[in-house]
Amino acid sequence: MSRRATSYANWLILRGFLVDGKPDFSSNLFRTGLKIYPLAQADNPPAMEFINASRRSFNTIHANNFEFFEELHTVIEREPIEMLDPELRGLFASIGIQKGKPFAPDARMKKILTDAVAVANGTARALLWHERNEAEFLAEGSHWKKGFVGDSWEYLRDEGMGGRHLDARTHFYYFATVNTPAMAMKLIGAGSQYAWGYLDSKGNALDGGKTYRLNLPKDPPAEAFMSVVVYDPQTRSELQTSQPFPSKNNVRDKDTLVYNDDGSFDLYFGPKAPAGKEGNWIQTVPGKGWFSLLRLYSPTKAWYDREWLPGEFELVK
Repeated sequence: MSRRATSYANWLILRGFLVDGKPDFSSNLFRTGLKIYPLAQADNPPAMEFINASRRSFNTIHANNFEFFEELHTVIEREPIEMLDPELRGLFASIGIQKGKPFAPDARMKKILTDAVAVANGTARALLWHERNEAEFLAEGSHWKKGFVGDSWEYLRDEGMGGRHLDARTHFYYFATVNTPAMAMKLIGAGSQYAWGYLDSKGNALDGGKTYRLNLPKDPPAEAFMSVVVYDPQTRSELQTSQPFPSKNNVRDKDTLVYNDDGSFDLYFGPKAPAGKEGNWIQTVPGKGWFSLLRLYSPTKAWYDREWLPGEFELVK
């Protein structure tokens, strides 16, 4: 299958699984098997360049002020006109962003656009952090949310009969970045599934200065592995702590996790590890909120049937 790109900048997302708890196998697989080059150089493709971004600090968050429109103008100027359809180009032109023309709003328009960013940012955050539809939680009484509002990677309402679910699309792209059909499909023993939690068992937002316990029942419904990662609600990136990675993985960390007699294990979240729980602890930051993402790779039938559910975040102190 081939497809002509509509833009000059393209992004290919690949995910490699850990083997024996290490990334070496997948890292080497990408470096030896992945070939990307201009079609014009197919007879003599240049060597691939790989940049290791682990442990590097860089900003991936769009501006939440007037600079957002300047970012947008930069993209419109750089890319071919065909990248966007006339409908979207018309919307951008209506606020002064058009390819081949300077973006120079007067004081009145700049104030309007500055206010618009604030309203849009506030709206997106409200959609993300205040869910009013109980059907979007994993189960009755659970504060874990599904990965996709409406269970559609295309954000279609009622299988398309209700058109595009615009709030669901805003919810996802403010929260995350990339989606694929497989993320919302029922693929037993393949693909991945997600749930995320930002409330404790009482429905209160998670507080980085407090300590919580999360019980994960035995036999996680993931043939590959299950992970729990802590994120910053402001950046939606991993929470920056003194731990290299604010996460636990039932395969990578199998030698350090302490299990309960019933086969379950408890994770602890807080500024300091409870005594004797260091191997099951994920650090949080006082004065900051946080949320957690539960990932299941190669999910089993028990996940789709809701025979297995994660526990709730219980406030310890």
